[in-house]
Amino acid sequence: MCDNQNVPSHEGFNRAEWVAFVEKMNITDVNVIDMLNNTRPEAKEEFLTAHELSRPNNVYAQLDIKRVEKNINTIIALKKELGSLRIPKKQKEIALLILGDNLKKNRFVHVNYLYNHSSPNNREVLAQEHYRANIDLYGKPDENVFWSILGEKLSAIPVGDLSKEDKIMYGELIEMIGPVQKAESKIFRPQKETVDWFSFVIQTFFTGFLSHIPKGQKKFSIAEACAITNEIISSEFGLGSETGLGADSWMAMVISSGAVASTDCEQKLIRFPGQRSRGDYTREELKAIIIHELGVHMLRSLPYEACKIQSLAFGFPGYEAFEEGVAKAAEQAINHRYEDSGLLHYISIGLAYFLRKNFREVFEIQHRIEHLTKGEPDGRCFDSVQRAFRGTDELPNHKDLIYYNGVNEVWKYIEDHLNDADLMDQLFLSGKTCMNDKIHERIIYAVRTGEYF
Repeated sequence: MCDNQNVPSHEGFNRAEWVAFVEKMNITDVNVIDMLNNTRPEAKEEFLTAHELSRPNNVYAQLDIKRVEKNINTIIALKKELGSLRIPKKQKEIALLILGDNLKKNRFVHVNYLYNHSSPNNREVLAQEHYRANIDLYGKPDENVFWSILGEKLSAIPVGDLSKEDKIMYGELIEMIGPVQKAESKIFRPQKETVDWFSFVIQTFFTGFLSHIPKGQKKFSIAEACAITNEIISSEFGLGSETGLGADSWMAMVISSGAVASTDCEQKLIRFPGQRSRGDYTREELKAIIIHELGVHMLRSLPYEACKIQSLAFGFPGYEAFEEGVAKAAEQAINHRYEDSGLLHYISIGLAYFLRKNFREVFEIQHRIEHLTKGEPDGRCFDSVQRAFRGTDELPNHKDLIYYNGVNEVWKYIEDHLNDADLMDQLFLSGKTCMNDKIHERIIYAVRTGEYF
């Protein structure tokens, strides 16, 4: 879909300069999540059993500070170089968007490192820098949404039917949270007709994928889920190891220390979690995870892997919420069941941001809420809190707001475009972009028509 070799040069456009610049620009991108993920998996069990720990003893061995510092200096230099390039204005605008986003990513990782390696005297100043870099990259939670979600959770606790022990736990919970504010509006949820229609479309769209899941089997080990995914990659796309494409091919693999599934488009890798809190996948869970990781995160990257602008395959600035929304809406539709998404993460982040709760306090609140509502197990609660403090274990990280914000954005988008003939194309074949962003929409159109790429 994106073959730069066949695109004609435009008047006043020095393609060689542009290609060389893009290659230098691409190198400055970083995977923030990978760099800020804990690399010491035993820290989780330690925290869950040692109640005196206020935070887990995490290690961030993947944070390459030398690369990050080099990237920051390179981006500053490239911004200066951009002014002298003989390329059209549109190219410069796109380059500035990507460089600006890469700078935000690198600066956020950088301040995480500085905070972790600073003396107590410098912590407050660095905490303020982290606060600004965090919001600059990920935005901040909406206070009304936070209280609306938390209020619904608390209202779901059957206070009158609790056992004596659970009533004590409920009292502890209310004391930990403190005064509860009344929300001004309710949580958005799509209409049933929308979910029904999209479910039919998704089932049809992914028929080939689903055909590889053995019929009649109800439970799937992590290894089985991984093997089925590799079979789909090979059979449906011809991209797996069986095709002989080697290092360039996509593949799925089990990460023994992993807690959640993820997709790395740069490494062309779908990771399955060896330490999944819930253990084996049910049939519905397997369908959902395959559609989420392979059907969205991988599929949206594939058409643009050959583009010189690698952000279209790896993530264009501002794409994340929309992409996660597509992934969540698709996995809900494949099982024909809408469920609220991202609520656990939103509460974790909101408790840290609005109520200034630390890691242990957020975990103890989440543990009590989920226990009293018969919701998520402690392992899942920990995973959510871990993500909410990813990078420092002390300061909130707002990245996972995208799961609540994104799914709402996409369901609203689907409701507004039900009759559009190109809806599935916009959702699944428009790269790592956001179709609610007019700039993104114009860029995808330009790439497809060869206007200036």
